[in-house]
Order: sequence, then structure tokens, then C-alpha cells
Amino acid sequence: MKVNVATVSRALIQKAHDNNVTISNEDLALRVVAEFAKHDVTVKTTASCIAWYKSKMRKEGKIGQSASAKSIAFDINEIEFE
Repeated sequence: MKVNVATVSRALIQKAHDNNVTISNEDLALRVVAEFAKHDVTVKTTASCIAWYKSKMRKEGKIGQSASAKSIAFDINEIEFE
């Protein structure tokens, strides 16, 4: 299976999230570059790129609070203040 930078980046972000591991965007970017270097492929991935992928994944509900957020039925008119 052939993969691109986006696929590897998202997989590493997801793996870190699933394992509850905190790793900086810079370190994730270095790992992406290292994975491609193993195959003699040069890529330019930065911490900013990783931040963009993380943001997109949060919006998609794949990582972050929205991935496990709970919701309830809520009617603002039923709240009373004392």
C-alpha cells in the first residue's frame, strides 16, 4: 500500500491520541520525515503542517474533546435561577 504525507501524519496523530501520548507537533513532523527517509524519499513536513492535520481531525471528530463529547437534551426555558 502506498501512502502520502497526509496519511502518515494522520496515522501518527491518531495513534498518539488513541494511546493518550502527548507528543509535540515538531516531534510528529520529524517522525513523518523519518518514515519517508527510511524509503529514501525526502519530504518537507513541519510542525505547522501537523497542527493543520490535528485541527482538521478535531473538526472531523476523530481526535480531541469532540471525539468523545457527551450531549444531552437541553431546553433553556426549563432552567430556573434561585
